[in-house]
Amino acid sequence: MCDEPLVPLPMERWPELKDVFKRDWPRGICGYGVLDIEELMINNGADYGFKAYVPYGDMCNGLVGINVKGNFFELIIQPTKEVTTDLVNALKHTKLINWKSPIELAFSRIDVADTFKSILHEKRLFIKGITTTETFYIEDDAPYFDVELPPELTFEMMTDKHASISNDTWPHKYSGSIWYYQLLIKAKLGYGLFQNGELVAWCYVKEMGALGHLYTLEAHRRKGYGELVLKLISNTLRREGRVVFAFCVAGNVAARNLYSKLGFTSSGDLKWCHTKPIVE
Repeated sequence: MCDEPLVPLPMERWPELKDVFKRDWPRGICGYGVLDIEELMINNGADYGFKAYVPYGDMCNGLVGINVKGNFFELIIQPTKEVTTDLVNALKHTKLINWKSPIELAFSRIDVADTFKSILHEKRLFIKGITTTETFYIEDDAPYFDVELPPELTFEMMTDKHASISNDTWPHKYSGSIWYYQLLIKAKLGYGLFQNGELVAWCYVKEMGALGHLYTLEAHRRKGYGELVLKLISNTLRREGRVVFAFCVAGNVAARNLYSKLGFTSSGDLKWCHTKPIVE
């Protein structure tokens, strides 16, 4: 008999868990989003090894995802409602997590981060730092953006040849990080604004389902292209039946103002956080 408390959840059962997250909106938006986009990535031939688990096989305990991207080990902990005792015990006793390796807790609720810190304290480990974010999302019944492109502009999916410029302009790039953009492009999650066939601005849907990596080339700024790309990608995703949401790091006033201007709903007091790697 297997005594591993984290039970694999096969992809054919992900819609069941997505329905549970949908009933706890907007708290369930991250759990829903990661399963929705990871399923899309797999169906588009971009499976990179994401694994979904349910503590003790009970969906009421939420989702524990293990997301390995190159040398990064991300742990995704998304309760369906409150943090349950079974969820905590499963994290304490699982053999699937190497607590001595660098781990990042990705886009977790504050109560989950507090639970995570308590578990680390018991193991005599600590966190280097925490980034707090506010989440902005588009309500299901919100109107679509009214957008009409001039003849010289087109909005298209990016191809592999655009991975280099995305990576080169990314302030957080690291050795080998181009792999990440190649993965998202392969999964059909990279969208670009082109002027007479030349890429001028872009945005991606990240592997956890949130919008990200919005960027406009220096020579084309102050033309409203960033706002235009956000409108276009939001309309596209909504027509595909996707939820549209984005994380905004605390203190990023410009991004917050942009999402507010476009009518995104703020998560308000409901905050998420992302930890830096744990160390001894």
